[in-house]
Amino acid sequence: MTTIRISRRAPRTVALAGLALLGACSTISQQEEVQMGAQANQQVAAQLPMLNDATVNAYVNSLGRSIAATTSRADLSWQFGVVNTDVINAFALPGGYIYVNRGVLSRASNESELAGVLAHEIEHVVRRHSVKQMEQAQGANVGVALACTLTNVCANQAAQAAIQVGGTAVFARFSRGDEVQADEGGFNNVVRAGINPRGMLTFFQKLLAEEQQGGGSSAASSWFSDHPGTQDRIADIQRMLSESGNRLNGLRTDSQGFQAMKRRLAQLPAAPRAPR
Repeated sequence: MTTIRISRRAPRTVALAGLALLGACSTISQQEEVQMGAQANQQVAAQLPMLNDATVNAYVNSLGRSIAATTSRADLSWQFGVVNTDVINAFALPGGYIYVNRGVLSRASNESELAGVLAHEIEHVVRRHSVKQMEQAQGANVGVALACTLTNVCANQAAQAAIQVGGTAVFARFSRGDEVQADEGGFNNVVRAGINPRGMLTFFQKLLAEEQQGGGSSAASSWFSDHPGTQDRIADIQRMLSESGNRLNGLRTDSQGFQAMKRRLAQLPAAPRAPR
């Protein structure tokens, strides 16, 4: 059985340990991926400060699933959760479990900006980026490989890794190449869902401006630590937009559902702010 042990000595951390040994340098099946993701999801959801609001969660799940349904992995049981923190971040667990922080929802101005974030994380799952990293860990315990490769915080060969609850993305230490693939695939996912992908550009630009103004201490800092090469990725998205031409005509930028979610979000108690 896959297990995730929670560190009691560090209440703001989640410790991942002892994920099942699926075999040295073996191919991880979709069934194994889904099982691992489901068990990780259960523990992560229990430890992160989740925003359990029916209106907000219903909208985020509806939007996320409408995008995921356009992909080659529409058969997964996609689930989307909102973490109640002002830190700006999002991450994906294997098997179709996506988390987006409340800081993303509060800063998104329209549906296309939020859709771009969700579509990017969806594409990481579609391309099995985390799973491929595990498969490439020759001779290693898959759980150790998962924690060490994706979080980069292993110590003393222990099968344990600490991850900040406040914002550092679990399962999200991807390479520049992985991020570019997730952007390109996410761009097309959004288009297929009938949404204008320009929100990917405007949201990245918004985060970059906040990070520059905050001098590395803003709520956006976690996003930049987990998503490398953001300035180059902005240029890549600008290129994709310019190459799209009339393909984007008529795609929606916003919706009543998004604005209703934003109104509901504003009525809720404020999320814990990012430390400065």
